[in-house]
Amino acid sequence: MHFKPIVLCSLVEGSRASFNKQALEQVIGRAYREHLNQAVTPRVIWMEVPSNQAFLEGKTSAVATLMAPVPDGTSNKLRHPFLYQLLEQWCLATGVNKNEVVITAPDQSLSREFLSANRKRMSPLRQIAYIAKTLVRLVRSKSATGHFNTHINL
Repeated sequence: MHFKPIVLCSLVEGSRASFNKQALEQVIGRAYREHLNQAVTPRVIWMEVPSNQAFLEGKTSAVATLMAPVPDGTSNKLRHPFLYQLLEQWCLATGVNKNEVVITAPDQSLSREFLSANRKRMSPLRQIAYIAKTLVRLVRSKSATGHFNTHINL
């Protein structure tokens, strides 16, 4: 079966990772293919965070977060090497150290629950507006830049 995970990457605007999206998308795709299955097509969504809204220990931060779902029931024997390759290759592509990126590989169903719970924080009418605005932004950015980009502040 063809697996099409939605990979969410939150990046601080102006960070090294924000200038390497093409290379990072290749890193992500390669890790999926090598560790999980050749029939994987990850769809990467880049969420940009303004630099004045990202803090760690009271200082501005450029830490990136990456949620890369795996098929439900994926064993840790497969999941761990997948995570380690993502971390290593991300750091090589961006020049950051391993303490400047947070990577998770939840089961696909848990990832979907997370996204659903995030939307359900809003009223049903607001959810519709949020989804519509996000989809328009993603389509426009894909057309303009070749990447699915959105902003943390809608």
